Parts: sequence; C-alpha cells; structure tokens
Amino acid sequence: MVDSRSNAPVLLVVGGEPKRLQWMTHHVTSHWPEARVRTLDPRQSALIGTIIADSEPDAVVLQIDFGSEAAASRGVDLLRLILQARSGLHCIVLAERGDEWTAVRTLKSGAADYLPVNGLTREALLMAVGEATRRRGETEGVAVALAEDPAEQTKLAVPGYQIVKEIATSNFSCVYLARSERLRRDVVLKVMRRGERQREREDAERFQREYEIISSVAHRSIAQIYDFGSLPERLYLAMEYFPCGDLRERLRNPVSVAEAIYYLRTIAAALRVIHVFGILHRDLKPANVMLREDNAPVLIDFGLARRAVDAGAVTGVGQVLGSPYYISPEQAQGQAVDSRTDLYSLGVMFYEMLTGEKPYTGVSALGVMAQHTSSPIPRLPHNLAAQQPVLDRLMAKHPNARYASADALLADLDPGLVAVA
Repeated sequence: MVDSRSNAPVLLVVGGEPKRLQWMTHHVTSHWPEARVRTLDPRQSALIGTIIADSEPDAVVLQIDFGSEAAASRGVDLLRLILQARSGLHCIVLAERGDEWTAVRTLKSGAADYLPVNGLTREALLMAVGEATRRRGETEGVAVALAEDPAEQTKLAVPGYQIVKEIATSNFSCVYLARSERLRRDVVLKVMRRGERQREREDAERFQREYEIISSVAHRSIAQIYDFGSLPERLYLAMEYFPCGDLRERLRNPVSVAEAIYYLRTIAAALRVIHVFGILHRDLKPANVMLREDNAPVLIDFGLARRAVDAGAVTGVGQVLGSPYYISPEQAQGQAVDSRTDLYSLGVMFYEMLTGEKPYTGVSALGVMAQHTSSPIPRLPHNLAAQQPVLDRLMAKHPNARYASADALLADLDPGLVAVA
C-alpha cells in the first residue's frame, strides 16, 4: 500500500467514461485528500502540450481502447504525443480490451505502467499513482532536496546557512533545519525552485506573499522571519525553528479540557492580531500551529493567506483552498471569506482537541467538505457539554451565526480581555 502521508499527486486523466473517471478521482482524493485531478477529452489532443506545461502533472493516466486497430492506433499516437510534451513524464495506460501483445506494445512505446481496466482495483491504481509521486520526489530532489550523502549536499547551497537535515518536502517547497552563521542559531529554511511556467510563477508569488505577510506582523504567537532571499534558480525563507514540534503531533495524545481552552484562547489571540492587520490565514489546522518550549502555540505557513480586501472576492469556480478536514463551509463552496472563516477552522480544531477526533471524516475530500456544508454541528460528550455553546458559535454553518471576530470569542472565554487597539 502506498503511504498516505506521501506528497499529494497531480494527475491529468485523458479519456474514459464519466463513471470510471469519478471512480478514479474518488479513490485518489480519498487516499491523498489534497491531490489534484484534471481531465481532458482526447478530442482536445492539440492542447495536450500546453496543459502539461501549465499543470505539470506527476503522471498522465491515458485510457486506450484496444478493441479495434483504429482506436488502438489513435491511443498509441496520443501516448507518443504526451511523452513528447515533457521528457520523462510518467504515463499510466488504462487498457480496455487489451492483451499481452498490447501491453508489450504500450510499454515499448514509452508508457511507465499498463493497467487492464477489466479487474482494475483501488490498490493497483494507488500503487501506480504512488510510484509516479515517488519518482517526482526523486526528480525534484536533484534541484532542491538534500541528499543523505554529504558529498551530494552541494546540490543545495544557500549562502550563510549550513544545512543540517531535511524536515519535509512538498509540491510547493522543501523545508530544512539549518544553522544560520549570522544568528548562530538553528532556523527553518524553506527553499523553492522558481521557473517560468505558470505553476512555478504562482508558487513563487505565494512564497513571496508568505514572507511579506509574516514579516509585517511582530507578535509572540506569529512565527518570526529572519531572512528572505533569492538565488539564480531558487527562493528561500529563513524563519524561527520550533524543536517541540506542532499541534498535530501533540494531539496524538489526549489533551485536557484546560489545555484545549488554553490553546483555543492563545490561537484566537494570534488570529486577532493578524485580522487587525487585515490578514486571513485560510489554512488553519494543527499542522500549521507550532509549539514553543513553554507549550505556547505559534501560527506558521501563511502560503494561502490573503489580505482581507483581496479575500472578499469569490474564489474561482472549482478552486478550493485549504485542508478538507478544517475548511469552512464558504471555502468548500468557493464563496467569499472573511475572518469568520479562520474562526470556523479554529472551532474544528477545538473539537479535535477536546475529543481526539475530527468532527467530519469520509472516504473522499469532497465528501468531507460536503459535511462541513450540510451536516449538523457535532455534539460533545456529556462530560464536555459545558464547551458546546462555544463550539456551536465557532462551527455555525452560516458566518453570521458565528463569533463576529476573534475579539468576541476571547471576550466569551475571558470577559476581562480587551480588543486590540
């Protein structure tokens, strides 16, 4: 089985019946909730090069009907066209009415994998997609990932920093623990490749925005930025290092009610600060809350953040940002958002802190998001019933029924707290 913690894949699926496409998308996104799946009609083959250049898929899934020689020839020609669009592209062929001869023919033409539609299982699909994702990680490693062999560490060199180890990697960036020569302390170094393709330009803009947003706020509950710079092929960001890990790791063990309320209050205070600066986080979740040595939570990862004046616009059709487990109903529906979106996500986290479970789960990202939109607010166990009123106002389906601001929540938790001037 493919490890579900692997980087979420980006897939382009060419051809196939709607039900089969739905089946594939369901299993891929249930295993990798943040996966992106795009479909293309084979009749639009003239666009294949442009689409591959823009979306940079980890793999292309091409469905070929070998039932007739004409259909098979068209399919194999399309396979060659796909492989010509980008060198080394991982192409998975789903074969309908194929046999051993068609399998050999397809693999000789350059396909990385051949899966007969008849008898196709979820396990086989995920294994094929997972292999593409693994290969993507190896390829990107040449550009930005740190090799275990010290002799290979010259592949990543950021002046003024000594790489200690890799912490995490994603489609967007690689994160390292590094030693700052100037500060003489350990820092987190986020490095991303920049290029001329549309996706790379968008990633670079998001990276720049994260620096601008975090560096504009000075507060103990907001991660501190030390440095931002550029190299010929990369951008890098040096920020505060938190050796105690994140809230996601903390929630693997039970949290007392008092500690949950402490986290709730402190994170709300951090939200209050960024909201005063006109910033919405939009991706609040336990993995984006680090812990200091005194157990104080700190907000990180503002890659999806927006100034409130910009975030008020409706999200593009079909564009959903944020984690499906913590997303607000309005985010799930691509609607306009404001500070109450962050408060909803905080409510989801509060439920998880109290119970040790996520309020909504499912077999697919779409299924989970649908629950945020229409399922009842979860009820706390009897021994936690005193916290239900706060949870109800945080997780209200309609923004108007939620706390109007982080100040309102803090006043409810502690009437002695006053608003930020």
